[in-house]
Amino acid sequence: MKNIGNITRPPVSSMQIYCILISALLSVVRVCASTTADSVYFHIKADTMREIRAGQVVELTYALVNAQFDSVSPPVFNSSIEVIEGPKSHEGSSYAIINGVGRKSRESGFSYIVQFRQSGEVELPSASVKAGNRTYTTPECRVTVHPAVVDMNKLKCSLKVGRMAGGYAKYCATLTCNACPDQNPPLLSINGKIFRPTRKSFSISNGKEEYVYEYFFNDDSYEVSCEELTFGGKPYSVKPKKGKLSGADFLIAIVVAGALFELAWWLACRRRYREDKDALLAEFVLGKKALPLTVSWAYTHYGVSHTLLLFSVLFLATTGVAIYTDSLFMSVFFWLGIAFVPLAYLSYRHQRRKLDFQSIPTTLDEQAIYDRIYNLAATYDWDVDHYGEDCIVAHTNPAIWHLTWGEQIFIVFDKGQVWVNSVNDLNKRTSPFSFGYAKRNVRRIRDTLTQSAAIRD
Repeated sequence: MKNIGNITRPPVSSMQIYCILISALLSVVRVCASTTADSVYFHIKADTMREIRAGQVVELTYALVNAQFDSVSPPVFNSSIEVIEGPKSHEGSSYAIINGVGRKSRESGFSYIVQFRQSGEVELPSASVKAGNRTYTTPECRVTVHPAVVDMNKLKCSLKVGRMAGGYAKYCATLTCNACPDQNPPLLSINGKIFRPTRKSFSISNGKEEYVYEYFFNDDSYEVSCEELTFGGKPYSVKPKKGKLSGADFLIAIVVAGALFELAWWLACRRRYREDKDALLAEFVLGKKALPLTVSWAYTHYGVSHTLLLFSVLFLATTGVAIYTDSLFMSVFFWLGIAFVPLAYLSYRHQRRKLDFQSIPTTLDEQAIYDRIYNLAATYDWDVDHYGEDCIVAHTNPAIWHLTWGEQIFIVFDKGQVWVNSVNDLNKRTSPFSFGYAKRNVRRIRDTLTQSAAIRD
C-alpha cells in the first residue's frame, strides 16, 4: 500500500461533523489542560472540504480533549466503510474565545483514512478510551454519504497484463483508475473465473487520486476482462486483454526467430564465399592479398560476430514477442539486442583485417625458401600440410596451456617476395584472440627469410 500524504486539517470555517460526548466536568483526571472550567470529552471528527461522497477519501479522527488516555477500545468498521490507512496517532491543540473568555484545549487520539463504499446514512463506529479511572465513549453518530459524482470525461482506467519475472505467479493483471470504482474492490474475470485483487493500493498527489488493483494468476494463456465496472452508477468499459501466445508458444516463437537467423547467416555465407571456396590459394592471394574462406572457415573465423548477432536477434525477438503477446516492453532485452549489433560489427572488422597478407621481400629461390621453412617448422614443431610450387601451408601444435587452439600459417610465392599470413586455426573452434601468437609466427618467418642470424624465440 502506498503512503498517503498528510491531510491538512481545514480551518474552523470548514465543514466538520462533530459527535461530542461530554463525559464529565472537572473530574479527577490524570492530566488536565488547566484548573479552570475546561471540560474533558471524547469525540469523532470527519474532516472534509466538501460533502462526503461514496468513494471519497475521508479522515476520521477519534480525539480525547484535555486529557491523555491510558488504553483504547478501537472502533470496529463494518463492510460499508473501508479502512485505507490507520490507525495513526493524533495530537493537536486549539485556542478559542467564547463570550470574551479565551480557552485553550489540547487533544490526543488516533485517526483513520477511510472510504465509504455506499451512499446513504452510515453509522460511524464508536470507540472508548480510559483516562485515569474514567472511561469515555463516543456517542452514536451518523453521517450522510452522497452518491459518487464522477466526471466521465476525466475518468481514466487501464487494464494491463504482464508476465512476472519470478515468484509464485506467471502473470499479473493490473487495473489502474483515477477514481474509486463503485465495486470496491473491482472483480476481474480471468479465463472465466472471478478473481478478487491479490493486492491493492491507493495514493493521492497534488489532488490526483490513483487506485491500483493487482491480480496474480498462473495460467499459460489468458483472457482478462472487468466485471460490471461502474463509477457513480455509470458503467465504464475497459478493453479486455487476451494472451496471443501460451508460454510454450512463446518459447517456440523465440526458437523460430533464432532458426531463421541461422538460415539467413548460412545463405549469406554461401553467397559471399561461393567463389572463395573453389579458388586456388596462391592465385587468390596474389589477386586479392587476402585469405580465401570456405563456408566452414567463415563460421569459425567470424564466430564471435555470428554469436553476438544471434544473441541480438534472440533478445530483440523476445522483446517483440512480449510486446505482441502481453503488451510488455522489456527494455533490458531490447537495449541488449541493440548493443550487440555494433559489437558484432566491430568484431567483424577486426577479424576481416586478420585475413590480409603481408609482403616479405626476399632474394632467396624457392628451394632455399623451402629449406628455411622446413628448418623453422622442425624447430617450433609445426606440421607442414602442403609443400607446393606456389605456396606452403602449415599449422602449429600448441601446448595444453596455450591460450588458443593453434594457428595456421600460409606462405605464397611471388617475384622477389613472399606473401605471409597466420590466423587462428580455421579447422578448429572459434578463438576471438590470437594473443600475439599469429604475429610471432609471421615475425619468425620474416626473420628466417631476411636474416642470416639464428632463429630466435
